[in-house]
Amino acid sequence: MKLVKLEFRVGGVEDFNLNLTLKPSFVSSLYTKSGDSWIKVSGLLAGDLVVTYVDGVLTVYSKACGDGDLLREVALCETGLWDEPPRARISKLKGKLREQVEALSQLYPGVRLSISPHDFNCIFIAVVLSKRTRYDVFVKRWVGELWRRWMCDLEVLAKLSISDLKPVGSSYQLQDMLEALRDFVNLDVDLTDVAEARRRLMACRGVGPKVADATLLFTTKSPWIVPCDTHLKRVSKRLGWVNGDVRMPSKQLCLRYYCDECMSKYGECLKVAIERLFPGFGGWVQTLTYLFGSSTCRAQRPLCERCHPTLAEYCVEARRRPLSSRRRSKDFV
Repeated sequence: MKLVKLEFRVGGVEDFNLNLTLKPSFVSSLYTKSGDSWIKVSGLLAGDLVVTYVDGVLTVYSKACGDGDLLREVALCETGLWDEPPRARISKLKGKLREQVEALSQLYPGVRLSISPHDFNCIFIAVVLSKRTRYDVFVKRWVGELWRRWMCDLEVLAKLSISDLKPVGSSYQLQDMLEALRDFVNLDVDLTDVAEARRRLMACRGVGPKVADATLLFTTKSPWIVPCDTHLKRVSKRLGWVNGDVRMPSKQLCLRYYCDECMSKYGECLKVAIERLFPGFGGWVQTLTYLFGSSTCRAQRPLCERCHPTLAEYCVEARRRPLSSRRRSKDFV
């Protein structure tokens, strides 16, 4: 079969960074990295899609995909190039929000949203497994073994017992996955209506707002969806985006009310606040806070010396610390 090659000239690192785009995305669970190349190992075109990014040129190779339009669509979605460049989003902001998001984008340049609309099953499994555990260490290992044995077939996986999963692991996340899948296979989820799809996903055992929102963020072209995790909450509080007592989205309330009705009764949750501050692209901002919060702005012993000076100026936590502990990164002096 003839090798198909697509090339996309992207521009500078501030516009696109393949590694930083895939790292925080659950789409990375479908790939393995080798040198400058990302090789797809699960889902659509598994074993036959290779992506490289060198000197501003993204190159995509495939033999099995004879449909050039499909290959282009998969490539654009999974590399994040379907998404608008960071500078376009930053230009929509004003005042301190613009300064803060621009600083985050300088720390993590070229981040786009990598999504995989053709691999919903795989992404849903990876997100469900990610609860309260380390994605790079455990989730990627679990899904690699699951997909090697049973592919991304939800019907097959839902019929397994916990003893069937012993070769994969013994963590409670695997038991939770089975329960969620057994509920999900009996649902009819229409991904064209993300608000209703969110509620249907949350009808599954073990699926709350964060799991539902992350699944939809990474499987639909909906950059406004905001999965609320501890990193987003911590960074948002420290930068003054939300009050210290902001509440996280609640599964009970999300199933009972739509957002407007819930907000009128209980006030804004973190999700609604971020959607209001960053209309249309809250999911992209959440991705930046995940990178920042997991590596630098940590809950315990934050690495303030690595922080961008603009962020440090606004940080509530930094102002509480002695001046001697507020060392600035040499990269931004």
